[in-house]
Amino acid sequence: MVANVFARSALRSRVASRQVMRSDLYHFSNSNGQNIPFDTKNRAALAVKMTLYLGLGFGAPFIGMCNRKCGRV
Repeated sequence: MVANVFARSALRSRVASRQVMRSDLYHFSNSNGQNIPFDTKNRAALAVKMTLYLGLGFGAPFIGMCNRKCGRV
């Protein structure tokens, strides 16, 4: 009896998960630049933003080390 109840609930959960996977709730268009959260049309602005972001991220440990070594706050 208990095994039958568990089997039915497992079957229901499989059917429900397949329906969610088949639904079009999470459809994104397949055009270029639509799957990222920033604009790629202006290449100069993108280059400046990426250079600042990556440069500061890479340079932060070196900037911190220089501040510690030189004694500046």
